[in-house]
Amino acid sequence: MGVTGKVQPQEEGVVIRAMQDRKSSDKWITHGNLIRSAWRLSWPMVGAAILDDLFTLVDMSFVGRLGPSALAAVALAGTVIGALLMVVVGLTTGCTALVAQSVGAGDRKGAELATGQALGMAVVLSILAAILSVFSQGVLRLFGAEQAVLAQGTSYLQATLIGALPMVLTITFSAALRGAGDATTLFWIVGLGNLINILLDPVMIFGWFGLPALGVAGSAWATVVSRTVSAVLLARLFFVNGHPHFRLTLRDLRPRSAVIWRMTKIGIFSSGQMFVLNLSAVALVKVVAALGTSVLAAYGIAMRIGMVMMMPGMGFGNAAATLVGQNIGACRPQRAERAGWLVAGIYCLVAVGMSVFCVIFARPVIAFFNNDLQVVAAGVAILRWYCATFLFISLSIVLGRAMAGAGDTLAPMVITAISMLGIRVPLAWRLSVVWGLAGILIGIAASSVVQGCLMVCAFHWGRWKRIGQSHLDAMLEGPAGPC
Repeated sequence: MGVTGKVQPQEEGVVIRAMQDRKSSDKWITHGNLIRSAWRLSWPMVGAAILDDLFTLVDMSFVGRLGPSALAAVALAGTVIGALLMVVVGLTTGCTALVAQSVGAGDRKGAELATGQALGMAVVLSILAAILSVFSQGVLRLFGAEQAVLAQGTSYLQATLIGALPMVLTITFSAALRGAGDATTLFWIVGLGNLINILLDPVMIFGWFGLPALGVAGSAWATVVSRTVSAVLLARLFFVNGHPHFRLTLRDLRPRSAVIWRMTKIGIFSSGQMFVLNLSAVALVKVVAALGTSVLAAYGIAMRIGMVMMMPGMGFGNAAATLVGQNIGACRPQRAERAGWLVAGIYCLVAVGMSVFCVIFARPVIAFFNNDLQVVAAGVAILRWYCATFLFISLSIVLGRAMAGAGDTLAPMVITAISMLGIRVPLAWRLSVVWGLAGILIGIAASSVVQGCLMVCAFHWGRWKRIGQSHLDAMLEGPAGPC
């Protein structure tokens, strides 16, 4: 039995027994106290996300010392890098869902094949990114930024695209570990990579210890080096040392059309969701840039802080995806649904606390990155508006990821398109003509509320359960036994 093979009658009995009486070390994900299971899976994922937050904060702090133009350059290049991440998210979403359902169903080979195919696709994607790096300056010119911003943004973008391979491989390995429920290993390896990144940032940005000062590009190269360390450690774990759920060989990287197609069907809508998010981000940057470099720099700072607030949500969301995916694989859809609501509720409590903190201390938080008076004033306004509706963003993150864990990525994409392209962009653009920055913030807030409400309705509707069942049936080449 496997993802690509037919299930023979004698094998089908083995599959059913494996799902009914599993003896694996991951039984705690599909059995026992759900609160304990959710916490045991969530804390290392949230911890890894917090370490990412720390790296982001330190990185922005060092870049901010180069001035508003440097911050604007990173914000500008970040919108283009989002296009690469758009595809990576689709790839890794499909990987996580297939690995989680395979582990839940007791199909180790299916988990190994899904991971191998995802890694092969990651290598191809990285090669394309490196080739596209030669067009960095031309792409950034489309935003109409000032020359100083354009020059720094180009160097930052080129470094990131040239060094895309270790970044994409690290993300893909991480997706497989999340699907298998091994968040602890991920926490330590990614944490080490982030620590290296933090230590290298000032060295490469300012040219410490006799090295050349690379400026904004130094931030990107520090990330490339740190992700290379993480990717090497993860590759050793998967291919050499072995893992309870994986022992990959080069044969697993050989293209398997059936696995690639299933992964693509799941990931394409997740990529579509990221495309919508990236498109709306590009449109908003274009609108904000018309208000001047100071406002654009403030917007970049506030949005980075917003990402810091969302990263724990990504951790909780990934935990929800694993819980949902493995319980779907183990034929326990009701437990999967309870897990989604439980994790969403936990993160909402955390989100309220973070929002209150940022509203109260908005001014010193913004000034920590850049103390220019105009940047601080605009940044405070943006951050406070963002926090006012962050609860709805929290629901969107966790419940969207929970549905993706079952393989339903269409509903989150449609909801995101409605809220971002149907509400956020046109409303922000129109109101900016009348009220400037305040109009943009109203558009952002309105779209966040709509997105959160629609995501709650979609998860309650439960279409994702039927989609998860269909993926499980496809994996087993027939009806999934007791499901």
